[in-house]
Amino acid sequence: MAIRFAVIGGGVMGEVLSRAVTSAQVFSPEEVLVLDPNPNKLRKLHQEIGVQTTTQLSDLAQAEILLLAVKPDNVSKVLSGLGAFTLPANLLLISIVAGVSIEGLARWLPAETAIIRVMTNTPCLVNAGMSVLATNSQVQEAQLELTRTIFTAVGECLILPEKYLDAVTGLSGSGPGFVFLIVDALIEAGVLQGLPRATSRQLVLQTLLGSAQLIQETDRHPAQLRDMVTSPGGTTIAGIQVMEEYKIRATLLKTVETATRRSRELGERYKESSQ
Repeated sequence: MAIRFAVIGGGVMGEVLSRAVTSAQVFSPEEVLVLDPNPNKLRKLHQEIGVQTTTQLSDLAQAEILLLAVKPDNVSKVLSGLGAFTLPANLLLISIVAGVSIEGLARWLPAETAIIRVMTNTPCLVNAGMSVLATNSQVQEAQLELTRTIFTAVGECLILPEKYLDAVTGLSGSGPGFVFLIVDALIEAGVLQGLPRATSRQLVLQTLLGSAQLIQETDRHPAQLRDMVTSPGGTTIAGIQVMEEYKIRATLLKTVETATRRSRELGERYKESSQ
């Protein structure tokens, strides 16, 4: 059976997406090929989900879709290596590499190559990810829909112009790391007040899950929902006063701004190093 979906890089996200497209029956295992230099990793993937595996770049040359899931420093080596082969005229390259623009990817490929750049995040591991797609002008509607299908198998999906992807990286790409830090701090806060750690963890996680669900399902502004729980002279307003005093809001704004700027810097560094 012909290879339709080739994954370059069998790391965490490469493995997650290989599993997702086969379990969601987007592709059959026989249509999926994973390339990675680690034979033990490849053996595990083949045994567990039945995908094809390889350590040779030449084996990817006839795949109609390539998913690039490597470190930014390896992009030039991989794509220039692919350039040595005759690639399909209808090739679609999907990249989940942070900081590498569509222009940076295109320079190594034939001019007619369709390219979709994706910023996703680690909640894809539990099918609760947030992925944002940006395309070049060569992408056909059917290719875009297929890519959307791939990423909705691991969560929610949006399509935006590429100019927004640095901000997306700073907010939702890096966002889980910020949330994990906040969660850890809240759990510790509960322990400090005398709660058993397991109890504090359960309270924090359900509070966050429930709050997010309440925002999503009511479609009300967070400030409105905050007002619902903020009684005059009560415990919530006393806690919020401390958050405002320590500039939690300003800290979060600056956090996302800094992560966004770093995404731009990484893109510029890749551009300079690949020239």
